[in-house]
Amino acid sequence: MTTSTGESRSADQAKSLADVAYASIEEMIVARKLAPGTMISEIQIANELKMGRTPIREAIARLKHIGFVEVHPRRGTLVSGVDVIRHLELLEVRRPLEESVVRLAVDRGTPAQLKDLQTITRELTSAAAAGDRVRYFQAKRKLHAAEVGAANNEVLTRTMTALHAQSRRFWYTYEPTESFPAGAKHHSAIANLVAKRDANGAVRAVADLFEFLERLTRSALDRRPRK
Repeated sequence: MTTSTGESRSADQAKSLADVAYASIEEMIVARKLAPGTMISEIQIANELKMGRTPIREAIARLKHIGFVEVHPRRGTLVSGVDVIRHLELLEVRRPLEESVVRLAVDRGTPAQLKDLQTITRELTSAAAAGDRVRYFQAKRKLHAAEVGAANNEVLTRTMTALHAQSRRFWYTYEPTESFPAGAKHHSAIANLVAKRDANGAVRAVADLFEFLERLTRSALDRRPRK
């Protein structure tokens, strides 16, 4: 069966709107504009984003898949909590995958992609020094996307996008501003070693980063919001 050009264009447009809705709602949840325990109104979000409810529903289904929301048939859609123990488990999964990312990026990254990594690390370092929370997390998001993009592996991209989203939400909630310079230093070390095509050095830098992240996560156990 042949799909008409009009049907194809309509499907692409719907996908694009769902992508926009997903990115927008994800950012609202990460930045705690939609805090844990908040009920999400499809109508309200649709009005705010100026789009229909279909892409909102698709976005919510994707957010449920990565654990950002819980869908209750009779109650509606609830923003899920941020769990420290779960994040420790996530770090266990992420570490070997991040090692794969840097090895592939060293092997497959184009000169332009590797140069982009160094540009973003300067942005990250600047934001960390200024203690600018919004810029810092925006730069980290860009850096993760650039590293994964340089690996040029679509399966890895889909997997890491979900894991990075979950990590970003956790860190936005728990990472203290005073840790930004140390975090930026670790991330920059990885990116610069990838840019130099030093795979073994980059993998060692990933290990250093994850030891830092685990310590930071465990320290968050003492800073959890009390009910």
